[in-house]
Amino acid sequence: MVTAVSTRLRRSTRTHDEYVVRVGRRKVVATVTAHAGAARRWVHATRWRLGPRLRANGVATVGMGVQWTPPFRRATVRPGTLQLCAGHRCLVLQLARADADADAAVPAALRRFLADERVVFVGYGVRSDCRKLEEHHGLEVARTVELRSLAGMGNTSMQRMAEEHLGWDGVTTKPREVGTSRWDARRLSKEQVQYACVDAYLSFRLAVHVVAAPEPDATSSTSSSE
Repeated sequence: MVTAVSTRLRRSTRTHDEYVVRVGRRKVVATVTAHAGAARRWVHATRWRLGPRLRANGVATVGMGVQWTPPFRRATVRPGTLQLCAGHRCLVLQLARADADADAAVPAALRRFLADERVVFVGYGVRSDCRKLEEHHGLEVARTVELRSLAGMGNTSMQRMAEEHLGWDGVTTKPREVGTSRWDARRLSKEQVQYACVDAYLSFRLAVHVVAAPEPDATSSTSSSE
């Protein structure tokens, strides 16, 4: 059975949009922003939720992904968004706007979060993503794990991993027109938000499933992103 995925806008403010992305019966709250203050609040809330996990085991898992701005040539490709997911909360940070908007600078809190060696960032092609993040935005990610290596399925697709490990069929269908769209747009479309959020959420869910780690905010799955 195909796992249903849907997205709706819950609220929109001057600094961010908040979406609810449903993956099957699970609900993910996504904060979409180019504003440093909104990103900072997401990081602080996430650190608080990860606290028990860090104190108990000294390590926590976060799903990670990056979308790219056109033109999509290897030499010129730049990160358009950085998406992070912990539990049922996702941040879609519009990095491309940092080059255009005064309020869009990457907050120091996020830089420290990425550089925290207790936090493991898991993603598909994560090392390549991190090289571009450092090259274009000076973002250093201290600790990463490649999702393909973690899942032990070779160079297979995320779709296949989701089917094999989570029993989710069709959840990672990625329309080409969305993947190659304007990720540097001032406001992302609902389709772009779903595309980016599902990418990071699946990285998180697959990592949690493979290592059988508890979710950091399993009791707060319907809470606000701030």
